[in-house]
Amino acid sequence: MTNIANAVNAYAAFAKLPSAEGMEARDTPTPVPGSDFASVLKDAAKMSLNAVKQGEQMSAAGIAGKADIREVVAAVNNAEMTLETVVTVRDKVINAYNEILRMPI
Repeated sequence: MTNIANAVNAYAAFAKLPSAEGMEARDTPTPVPGSDFASVLKDAAKMSLNAVKQGEQMSAAGIAGKADIREVVAAVNNAEMTLETVVTVRDKVINAYNEILRMPI
């Protein structure tokens, strides 16, 4: 969540600039580390993997009798929602790529 917050803060800082008209390349703000698109995607992928791993770990702990059933269900539901979100984003990216390929040159 921290990197998403950094990206939002960087966007907010850029949005507070007086006007984009007349700005030169030297006037653009320097990017905050971790706020570029690739970093945001990489961090989101890491968080998604961590949510899925946590769901698996809680499932194993539940089977072993070391975790409360509510915690197991919450972790598995979180992992499932995360996976569905990742699949939806992947599908949207693929559809956008296919539309770009179909554009006339």
